[in-house]
Amino acid sequence: METLKFKLFKGYLIEDSLIYRDQEAINKLEHYLQSNSVESLFTYLNGSFRYVIEVEKLIYFGIDHFGGYPLFYSLNPDLEIITNPREFASLSDINDNHLCSLLASGFSYGETTIYNKMKECLPGITYIYHKIDNTLNRQEWFSIDYRNHKKQSKEEFAQLLKSLIPTNFTQTHLALTGGIDSRHLLALFKKRGTAINAFTYGTPENNDIRIAKEVASQAQIAYTQYNFAHLNMKEYFSGSALDEFFTAGFLGRSLPFESDWVVSNLIKNNASWVTTGYTSFWLRSPNQDKLPLQNKTELMHKIVSTHCQQTLISSGKFKDVLIANIDESMTHFAQELYDSDYDRWNVENRQHKYIINSCNNYRHSEIEVFLPLFDRRFVSFLNETKREQRYDQKLYMETILSHIFIDNEEYLKNIPSTNPKYNSYFQEAKQPLHNWKNRFLKLDKHNLNRVVRSPNNHLYGILQAVLLQSPGFLSLKIEDAFPNLKSTIATLRDLGLNNSANHLSWLRKKRVVQLNLLGIEIIGFLVENFALINN
Repeated sequence: METLKFKLFKGYLIEDSLIYRDQEAINKLEHYLQSNSVESLFTYLNGSFRYVIEVEKLIYFGIDHFGGYPLFYSLNPDLEIITNPREFASLSDINDNHLCSLLASGFSYGETTIYNKMKECLPGITYIYHKIDNTLNRQEWFSIDYRNHKKQSKEEFAQLLKSLIPTNFTQTHLALTGGIDSRHLLALFKKRGTAINAFTYGTPENNDIRIAKEVASQAQIAYTQYNFAHLNMKEYFSGSALDEFFTAGFLGRSLPFESDWVVSNLIKNNASWVTTGYTSFWLRSPNQDKLPLQNKTELMHKIVSTHCQQTLISSGKFKDVLIANIDESMTHFAQELYDSDYDRWNVENRQHKYIINSCNNYRHSEIEVFLPLFDRRFVSFLNETKREQRYDQKLYMETILSHIFIDNEEYLKNIPSTNPKYNSYFQEAKQPLHNWKNRFLKLDKHNLNRVVRSPNNHLYGILQAVLLQSPGFLSLKIEDAFPNLKSTIATLRDLGLNNSANHLSWLRKKRVVQLNLLGIEIIGFLVENFALINN
C-alpha cells in the first residue's frame, strides 16, 4: 500500500450523526483510507475543512463542498500550499484586472486573487499535483446542478433538518439575530439538548437586537448583548491588532468583516464553537426570480447587475474587464444550465469569498465555526428541489412552521422577524426590506450613526470614524471623503495598474451618496489601507 500522510487538515467532519474536529477528523479519515482510495474519499465527505494529503508521487489538496475554509496555492514552478496570504503579498505581483473585480464587488472571482502568482482552491474540487512533472489536475466531486428537480415533502425535509445537529455537539455559542435562520437553529439545538450561549452585537436600538433579545428570553437560554457603543474601537483596529485583522480577513481576495473581528476577540477566552445561521441562496429559487435565466447574456447581466456595481461602473472598458473575469471564472461550469451557473457562481465567489469569510475572524482566535445550513445533505436536498418550492423560501418556511416550531418551541412562531417573508405568513411585515441607497438619501448625521452601527453593516471600526467625521459626509465628493485616494491612485499608476487607477480616478469626482454601504466599505478599506494590506 502507498504511504499516505496528512500534511494539513483543519476544520470538522460530520459522519453518522457525529462531528469530528481537527485531529479527531484526521484519525477518522486515516482509518477510512486504510482500505479505500483517496479519490473515493470525496464521494461522502461532509463538513467544513481544508486538507493536504501526500501519497508517494502525488499531493491531493482542496476544501469542502461550499468553501467554508480558504486554501491557496502557487505553481512557480513547484507547488506551494499557502494558508496565510499575507506572507505571500507583494505590491509588485498585483494583477490589475483582478483588482478591478475587488473594487467592483468586494471580492475577486474564481481561482484568482489580486496576486498573479497566488490562486485559490474552489469548493467541491480536489487538486491533484504530480511531483514528477509539476502538473496539476482537478477532479470535481460536488457541484450545483438543477437538472433533476422534483417535488419534495415537508416531512422528509423536516427529518433532514432535525438531523443537522450532531448528537455529540453538546455546547455552542450561537450568533442570534432577528432573522429566521438562527431562530431555527436555536429550536434544533433545544430539541437535541445542546447547551446554548447566544449573543448579539451592535447597539440596543437596533431592531435585530431587540427581536433576538426577546427570542433568547422566551427560549430561556444564556444570552449576551455586546454593545459596541461602549467599546473603544481603536483597540481592535490599530497597530498589531489591525495587522492581525487583515491577516484573518483580507486573504488577498475579499473584504474582511469588522464586526465579527470584534466579537471574536470578545469571546475568544470562553468559546470553542460558534454557530451561525448562514444559508444564502440554498433556500431560494435560482437568481431569486420566478422565471429561469434563458441564455448566457441574461446570466452575465444578472451577475454584473447584482454583484459588480458596489462602486458603480466607470466605463465600458471597466465593464468589459469584469465580464472577462467572470467568464474566466466559469470555464469549469456546466454548459447551458444558466440557473445552476448563477447559483454556483454565487457560491464560489460571493458566499465563499465574502459572506463565509467572516468565519475566518473566529478561526483566527482558535474558535471553530459550525455551519449547519451548509451541510452537504441539506445542500443536496435543495439542489434537487423544484424551483417553485424554493421560491420565496416556501418549502423552508412551511416546514419550519409545521414541523420545527411546534410543541416546546411553538412560541417561536409568534415572535416577529426581520425577515418579511417569514412575517407574511402571520402578519404584515414589521420591518421593511433594506434599501440602503434610498435610506441614504434621507440620512442626517444622527440617523447615519444608527445605520453605521447596525450589525448588518460591519462598519464599526475603521469606517465608523470616517463616516461620522462630518454631518455632510454623504454629500462630499469621494476624493474629499477619503484623503488617501489620490495617493493610492498615484501608487496604482506607478505599478502599471491603470484599469484600477482609471476606475478610482473616475470615481473620485462622484458623491459618497451615490455608493451603497458596501461600496463605501470597499473604498474606505482598500484605499485607506492599500499599502498596509500589501506589505
